[in-house]
This record gives sequence, C-alpha cells and structure tokens, in this order.
Amino acid sequence: MSSFDYLALDPDGRVLSGSIDAETSSEVQAQLEQIGCVPVTIKRNVSAHLGRLGWRARLTPEPRPAEITALTLDLSMLLRGGVALDEGLVILAQLEDRRWLVRVLEDLHVALSQGNSLSRAVARHPRLFPPLYVKMVEVAEAAGRLEEALSSLAGERQRSEQLRRRFTSALAYPLFLVGAALSVLGFVLIYLIPKFEVALQGFRDRIDPTALLVFNMSAFLNRNLDDIGVAAVALLGLGVLVARIGRERGVWLAVLAHLPVARTVLAHELTVTFCRTLAILVRNGIDISTALRLIRGVIRLPGASTALGRVTADVRQGQRLSEALARHELFPRHVVQMLRVGEEAGELADSAARVATFYEAKLDAALGRVIAVVGPAVMVLVSLLIAWLIISVMTALMSINDLLV
Repeated sequence: MSSFDYLALDPDGRVLSGSIDAETSSEVQAQLEQIGCVPVTIKRNVSAHLGRLGWRARLTPEPRPAEITALTLDLSMLLRGGVALDEGLVILAQLEDRRWLVRVLEDLHVALSQGNSLSRAVARHPRLFPPLYVKMVEVAEAAGRLEEALSSLAGERQRSEQLRRRFTSALAYPLFLVGAALSVLGFVLIYLIPKFEVALQGFRDRIDPTALLVFNMSAFLNRNLDDIGVAAVALLGLGVLVARIGRERGVWLAVLAHLPVARTVLAHELTVTFCRTLAILVRNGIDISTALRLIRGVIRLPGASTALGRVTADVRQGQRLSEALARHELFPRHVVQMLRVGEEAGELADSAARVATFYEAKLDAALGRVIAVVGPAVMVLVSLLIAWLIISVMTALMSINDLLV
C-alpha cells in the first residue's frame, strides 16, 4: 500500500488537500468521488514510499521506460500468437537476463496466479506503469481487447520516447559545443598561457589591457586550481540535484516556455501529446472525463496541466470537450475546430489522430530549425572565443617584440 497526496474540489467548490493510503491512484479517486469531491491532482508520495524501502530495494535499479515499452510489445505479440497471459509472462521472464526486469515479470505472474487481473497487477508498480497504462489495461480487459490495447500502448510509448530523444538531440549538440569550448578555454589558460609568463617579466605595465586580462585569468586559475576543482565538483552535484528537482516540478519546461523558439516547440509537443493520447484512450472505450484526467498526468507543462484541469472540471459539469477547450484557449483555434467536427460526427478519435499527425510534422520542422540555428550560433561563439584568446596572446608577444627592437 502506498500514500497518495491529493487536491480536490468539494461540493461547495472549495479546494481540499491531504493524503490517502491506497493500492492505486484509481482507488484514491474512487474514495474522493464517493464523498462528492472532484479530484484535481493525485500524486504518489515518493518520499513516504522510499522511507519504507530497505537499502537493497533502494539500490536495485528499475527498468527504464524503453524496457517497459519493449515488454509491452513482446507481451502483445505473444497474446496475438495465441499464448495465454500467464504463460506469456513466464516466457518473457525466461528469455530476460536483466534481474530487475525478471523480478517485475515474476511479480506480475504471482499476482495473476493469486486471482488478480493484469490491471491490478501492474498497478502495484506505479513508477513503471503510470495510471494511463493501468486504465487502458483495465478497460481492455473488460472489453476483451487486451492484445489490441497493449499494442496501442506500446506504439504510443514508442512515439513518446522517440519524441523525447528528438528533444534530447536538439539540446545535446549545443551543450556539447559549450562543453568543448570550456574545455579548450581551460586547457589554454592552465597549460599554454603560463608558458609565455617568462616573456612578460618586466613588461606587464606596457601590455594591452585585453591581453593582460588573459594572462591574469591564467594566473588566477593556476593559483587556485585545487579550490576551483572542488567548487566545480560541488557545483556539478548541486546542478544535478537542482536539475532533477526542476525536472520533476516542471521548472525548466516553464522557463523554456517563455523563450521565443522553445515556446513554439513546446506548444507543438503539447498538441501532439494531447491529441495522440486522446485518440488512443477514446478509441479504446475510455470516457472523455477519465481520458482528460489521465492525459493531465502525461502533460509536462505546469501551466497547461492546470488549464487542462479546468477543462476536465467543465466537462464533468456537462460541457462538450471542444467548448471547454475553446473557453480556456489551451490550443490553437483550428485544432479546437477539428476536434469539434470530430466530436459532432462521432469520430473524435480519428480527428484527434489526424491533428496529432499534422503537428508531429510541424514539430519535426520546428526541432530542425532549432538545431539549424542554435548549432551554428554556438559554433560561431566558440570560434570567436578561441580567436580572442589567440589574438590576445599574439598581440602581447608582438608588443614585447616591438619594445625589444
């Protein structure tokens, strides 16, 4: 049993907060709805969960999202081939050589042998199987379409992981160039510039101020090299900690959302994520209200997540999805119009899928422009930095030579 923190609206519209112990977030939602409250956010209390784990469990690595996606796809293929669910889990466990993934498969098999459904079994691992995964499996089991649902889940997770890799590659190249520039700068200042220190003796007051700045920087780095190394390690550790906290709370995405180029990319990514997930959920028989709640857990932008929470509340009060989206201006007008047409024709899933496909192409183009602009810009800055160092040193040496002549 885990602890979940929640925010909910009571029948009078007041915001309630607290924590509930339950097996899954779905049970927390059911408890809140039984007392007439509308859940706004339900999050697993990770710190409370870690406090109950032993040191072995904390050090044991967990499968990565890509491994869970591969597991889902393999299980779907086995079911399509006529293999029973429990037998499929046994086969995958026998073929797997990563012990932590084997442990997950064995736990799922044990849960099934105890009479639990697959949805309840995967719900016991909320860090590996998010609520969206659990709900789709639950609905698919009730409809007898488990293989189809697992295939859809695997496809969507693959698209999401590919999109994440595209974002990472768009940022990795400029960051690599910055790191390379700093490395070259450090090498020049620490190892090369001191070689010319002897030639400067007695001429420091006659050297150009810009060139003298380079030599002073080199002298400072060499005098305090140990302290700078310790400070760099401390800053690196602090940066990793801050980056993790910022990533979990969406701080960095909120910052990027205010930058001109990144704002467009994140807006396209939001549209793709919302429409693609909505299409899959609706196509698998999940009602709009539940689908919106699950999508809200997938959305990474804090502001968009809050707006989607308001859309969910409006839909639960009887408004149509397109009307609620238009009211809160979460997406461009033509996106809302496309969803309205699909909603009126009873083809919401198809319309959402078409919008997602269209914006995936736009997202690829936007990421291409980011890489095409940021990469050369950083390269130019790196070149200018290296050129400044070389020119400064050469100017100083030429000045000394003129004085000697």
